[in-house]
Amino acid sequence: MKRANDKINRIWVYLRLSYASGRDILHGISRYARANAHWNMRLLPFSGEEGNLPFPMPEEADGIISSEPLADDAAASPIPLVVIGTREKWLGRRMKSLAFVRNDDAAIGRFGAEFLKSLGRFRSFGFVPTNTPYYCSILRSEGFHAELEKGNATEIREYAAEGIEDGSVEDIEALGKWLADLPKPTAVMAVHDLRATHVLEAANMMKIKVPDQMAVIGVDNDELLCDFTSPQLTSIYPDHVKEGELAAATLQSLLKRTNSRHTRTFRSNAKSIVERESARHISPATHLAEAAMSFVRHNALKGISSADVARHLHVSRRLCDLRFRECHGETILEAILRIRFAELRRRLVSSNTSIGKIAAACGFTCQSHVKRMFKRRFGMTMREWRATQSR
Repeated sequence: MKRANDKINRIWVYLRLSYASGRDILHGISRYARANAHWNMRLLPFSGEEGNLPFPMPEEADGIISSEPLADDAAASPIPLVVIGTREKWLGRRMKSLAFVRNDDAAIGRFGAEFLKSLGRFRSFGFVPTNTPYYCSILRSEGFHAELEKGNATEIREYAAEGIEDGSVEDIEALGKWLADLPKPTAVMAVHDLRATHVLEAANMMKIKVPDQMAVIGVDNDELLCDFTSPQLTSIYPDHVKEGELAAATLQSLLKRTNSRHTRTFRSNAKSIVERESARHISPATHLAEAAMSFVRHNALKGISSADVARHLHVSRRLCDLRFRECHGETILEAILRIRFAELRRRLVSSNTSIGKIAAACGFTCQSHVKRMFKRRFGMTMREWRATQSR
């Protein structure tokens, strides 16, 4: 608790306030200071350029809390310094009166994976980092992968597009193609909420249904962003207010022992999930559609029909086709034919077997009918396709 005769310390707070996380951290710092410290705080919002803190140094400040890299004179100063969430390489060899406070980002990645696993059985999981490899993006990705790899049975993919600006036209197009290629239903975690809005934009462009075909979660619970998206975004909330309180408490401790030459790192582990529309438990309808797709995938070349799929699942053909189309964007028959024709084209090129035998092996029973369908789909006969690919 603060006492009336305590020295009033001049504290400079340097934060990136364009994100909700920075504003929550500021709230935590302020809340701690009001209850526990005699501080005269000066807020210096981050302007977008690293190392631009407008010092004269070191006369004007007794302590600094910063979430961004400082200018060289600030980094080298003996003034007690608490760094929030950034790598320490810009500090050189400074060891005196220095502490780091950050979220346990690997734990956030694991937490996101655990939540998505709890929603149901997905055929794949994806992680969308920042295109620039920031430390929090790397650690959250590592935690996400580590948690999912415990089971060894699920396909895990990571989006990669280095050199492209996050949210640019090129990024959204590349992200959309990557999302479209994920086996559905899928579950995707983005490194933070703004990145998750890019995921939702790309999914909408590719007509991927969220959350029916793809569950999406972000990090930070930036309510302005989460409520703005359609559907509204589910997000992990690392308690940034507590992180700010921890940073302020750590600085207060440094102010009392300014000759300390020990660098310490404190991690904030408080986190929760704020559920909205973009992620929910897989519905019975989705389970039905996935069971149908699994049966089609394993039996398409055996001459099965839509009726055979419905019979296998003990549901009506109409209901089975309806749920299948809602989830996969095509009818059961279209899925069967897509798989058969893909195998037919592969065998026409890789084998010298007669066209009639190949067609029969791919589940086609009527030679004249498959010939007409092939030409209508691909603009040439099967014989012409084989000759073209051979050349």
